[in-house]
Amino acid sequence: MQTVPCNYCGSSNSRPVNHGRDLLLNRDGDFHLVECVECGLVYQNPQLTLKELAPYYPVNYLPYSESNGQEKSTIQKLSNNHLENRRVKLISKHRDQIGKVLDIGCSTGTFLNQMRQNGWDAYGVETSLHASEYARTHFGLDVTTSTLGETDFPDEFFDVVTMWDVLEHVNDPKETLRQIARILKPGGLLLVSVPNPESMGAKVFRDVWVGWDRPRHLHIFSPKVIKKYLNATGFKLKTIESLGGRLGLTLLNLEFWANKQGIDLVKFGRFRNALYNPVFRIVTYPFYRLLELTNRATNMHVFATKG
Repeated sequence: MQTVPCNYCGSSNSRPVNHGRDLLLNRDGDFHLVECVECGLVYQNPQLTLKELAPYYPVNYLPYSESNGQEKSTIQKLSNNHLENRRVKLISKHRDQIGKVLDIGCSTGTFLNQMRQNGWDAYGVETSLHASEYARTHFGLDVTTSTLGETDFPDEFFDVVTMWDVLEHVNDPKETLRQIARILKPGGLLLVSVPNPESMGAKVFRDVWVGWDRPRHLHIFSPKVIKKYLNATGFKLKTIESLGGRLGLTLLNLEFWANKQGIDLVKFGRFRNALYNPVFRIVTYPFYRLLELTNRATNMHVFATKG
């Protein structure tokens, strides 16, 4: 592990936020999140190196398995398809002309495939060999197995760049945004989806909130902090909206809580599966929709333009 300063302002003056083990994969360890006293960025310190982080992204890592047809239930598969359609509509809402789109951290390519079906020239970057190979072989997508920094895209090449739940995973988000600014056309659209530490879920579930996701989430951005990042890297904030998560994320929060309490996860899994049904989803929909409309849902979607 390595001790690091704040990625945004470079300060080493911080205060503790929370700590704990890997609740998603149920692995031992004690990973600490701190908040920069100078600018407010929450980040993991000390951090695992990229080599040390690799085992925390196994082939059965949830975002990979639930985006390539391996969903545990028909309900989950329909929900994921619905989410991808909503994402495509979000792009159309903020960009009325099609063009070239790059999805950074594209996983198995389900979103890019939907974009291509809607007329977009689709490109992807994904560090997971397993996920990127699936995107290439199953969908025939132009996906590179690498980080963004390892690619050689031309300047001002893309009309839209998306990062769905990715920026919080990178070790240098400031440099990543600078690289995106280079390859994005003037006036091009950037969409970044990240956990919102000011969400209702963060307030209720505290140190077991899914948005912390220790040790994979290296940086956590509040709305105020993400705006600072955009201003410093050549972007202008358009708006922040909320989308997705809903009942599935709440149940995952509860699973993390049960894990920390030492509750039998097999028994809890039966309880979770019983609640994840169409009737309960419909009943709880107004509550989650209200959280989205007030930007208090777990995920926030940040829209910005270059220049």
